[in-house]
Amino acid sequence: MPIFSGRCACYPFLRGYLPVLLIAHRGASGHAPENTLAAFKKAVTLGATFIETDLQLTRDARLVAIHDETVNRTTNGKGVVHDMTLAELRRLDAGSWFGSEFAGERIPTLEEVLDFAKKFDVIFYLEMKSGGSFGSEHALIGGLRASGEIARTIVISFDSAILANVRKIEPTLMTGLLYDGNIEEPIARALEVGARQLAIRGDLVNPGLLTAARAKDLQVVCWTVNHSAHMRLLMEAGIDGIMSDYPDRLLAASAKSAKPISSGSRVSV
Repeated sequence: MPIFSGRCACYPFLRGYLPVLLIAHRGASGHAPENTLAAFKKAVTLGATFIETDLQLTRDARLVAIHDETVNRTTNGKGVVHDMTLAELRRLDAGSWFGSEFAGERIPTLEEVLDFAKKFDVIFYLEMKSGGSFGSEHALIGGLRASGEIARTIVISFDSAILANVRKIEPTLMTGLLYDGNIEEPIARALEVGARQLAIRGDLVNPGLLTAARAKDLQVVCWTVNHSAHMRLLMEAGIDGIMSDYPDRLLAASAKSAKPISSGSRVSV
């Protein structure tokens, strides 16, 4: 069954070429401060139609886009995200650490992320962190339902229990299990919790895993690949999607690696 009918990121090239999902990691985070609206806008400018971002829950049960458990690395503040209110987080500067031209960037809310998705016709990968605060799954589904973006969102996590929980709340939601080598049977576990994708660290991709995943109709995307040669190698191996801090490099690599689809090629997007 097609997952994203007519929404393949390779369409800027030719329809007769093998689709690969080109996913901007934390936005175009190689060019702008990660997980900010500036990074998302830059990703769109560079041609991305898929964007990955991270979600954490605030003290007052609001989901915000930030990777770390603390604000220390990517803002001018200090503290644990889960211990801070949304109002406290929104007062922080989330852009100056990357460059003075980004001064005043704020930590986006889930609502802002989903509004951005609608405005720019972007599909978001939303990463839910392991060990997150109680209620984060309900907060996420509530936000997705309110925005009408359930059908155009992929929820990913290293924590398979989170994926199982979100699918219990919203069975139609597409999910993906993140894998960095710490799960003994990642394909079986992904299928067990109803995931449609396995999101694997780029250096762990191998032909056997791709073959086994295809046999179970499980897509394989990988993260975080920033070198053009590695991107092309993965594309030629038949990977379904790649996350990168540099979506412009992904587009260039896709153009160079595009191959005509043979009659037996698997196209699942």
